Amino acid sequence: MAQLKLRYYPDPVLKQKTRKISMFDASVRKLATDMLDTMYKSDGVGLAAPQVGVSKRIMVIDVAGEDEPRRPVVFINPEIIESEGEMVGQEGCLSFPDVFFEVKRASRVVVRFQNLRGEVLKLTAENNLLCRAIQHEIDHLDGKLFIEQAAVPLQAELELAKQGLNDGDVERLQDQFDQHKAQQAAQDQDGGVISLKTAQPSKVTI
Repeated sequence: MAQLKLRYYPDPVLKQKTRKISMFDASVRKLATDMLDTMYKSDGVGLAAPQVGVSKRIMVIDVAGEDEPRRPVVFINPEIIESEGEMVGQEGCLSFPDVFFEVKRASRVVVRFQNLRGEVLKLTAENNLLCRAIQHEIDHLDGKLFIEQAAVPLQAELELAKQGLNDGDVERLQDQFDQHKAQQAAQDQDGGVISLKTAQPSKVTI
């Protein structure tokens, strides 16, 4: 196994749509193994090929807890064929170090993919970290980034500014975001809204 070099925002490879894999040979198996090694060593739960500079439609995920045996899954040519519902939770990304904000995702997905032998499989994930990770990594394969799925775009802009990933004024953005939160809290209180969120780690790097 080898640890691959991670690509960080705004590397252009992260915005490129990946190519479908048609040959299930030793090179694909090695890429999957190296991607898993890179993911584990980087403390992530998911990794897509563009994040290591490879524009191929392959991603790896392992949502096992720290005290659990590893349960890696390799997804080749994945496609979400069903999605429904909504869940919101904190999300991070290995290509955006130390950036976390709330991201809106479907609460249930069915994904069709191929394994390392080229066999076609289906997997259903609902209201859990696996569901979130699948959507996050498939977005990478489609040249999309999690900042595009932010529940509150202003929060994403603020967190990027804090890490010097955009030219935003942190103090101004913080004031705007605080005002937004206050307004949202007032609206929720007036409307008797109770926010229910799926039980997941408070911060997760996918």
